[in-house]
Amino acid sequence: MITTRRKWGVMASVITLLTTGLSLGIATGASAATKPSGCTAYVSQDDINDAVGWCARGTGSWYVQAKCASAGRVTGPYRGSKGFRRGATEAASNLDCGTNAWPIELKVVDITG
Repeated sequence: MITTRRKWGVMASVITLLTTGLSLGIATGASAATKPSGCTAYVSQDDINDAVGWCARGTGSWYVQAKCASAGRVTGPYRGSKGFRRGATEAASNLDCGTNAWPIELKVVDITG
């Protein structure tokens, strides 16, 4: 009698652990596969000639796009380097307008997940 109860108790515990692990694994996998979101483009705090694109959440890639303005003219739009997030590795998208120009009309484009 006690042996049967132990078997059922162990089986119930195993089923509970497997179910919990499976549901946690599905939830973790779903959140890791989300497209980048919370994206912003701004002028760099280190160099006013650089534009930066950043996405706060999700996994994937993006680019910063901006026009470069100098005395009396505006050129572009230009596209910056590829920004990305994969696991624990992440990088911002950067665009350098040069020494005598600064970025205007900034936006984050081509967001892929």
